Amino acid sequence: MTISFVPAHEDDAAVIASLRQRIWDTTYRGIYPDEVIDHFDFPWHTERNLQWIRSRDFHVYLIKDDDRIVGYLIFRHQVVVHLQSLYLLPEFQHRGIGAMAFHLLRDYCTLRRIDSFTCFCQPQNSSAAAFYAQMGGVVIASDTGHENPQEDQITYRFSC
Repeated sequence: MTISFVPAHEDDAAVIASLRQRIWDTTYRGIYPDEVIDHFDFPWHTERNLQWIRSRDFHVYLIKDDDRIVGYLIFRHQVVVHLQSLYLLPEFQHRGIGAMAFHLLRDYCTLRRIDSFTCFCQPQNSSAAAFYAQMGGVVIASDTGHENPQEDQITYRFSC
């Protein structure tokens, strides 16, 4: 297993949308309404990815195992650094790749003398919540109890 984080290019926008669609089907089935997953708006997600790839504020990486794309990492740096998305195909989870992504993000912050970054987590995604806790995340806000659980979120802060 040789993992690399490769900056995404414009022609990777659809690849990221395909990964998101596949990963959401296993990660959020039973959390998000089935219609959201079953009617995934591929063109909209592709366009949003393209906007993020083109933006100076966003850093978009494909995560590769040798030549196979197994996930992606997106973070935003405006006033603060915020982890937007970290998704891995299910068969590549629990292999230390997420920790490698956090190492990359912490290095980015350290080089810029930034002492922390944040991320949101869907609280019913217990696997992600456990991972963020393992990575040293501290809950700084919680917005839960919505009729639609897709709207629930927990905010974590991580030290660099």
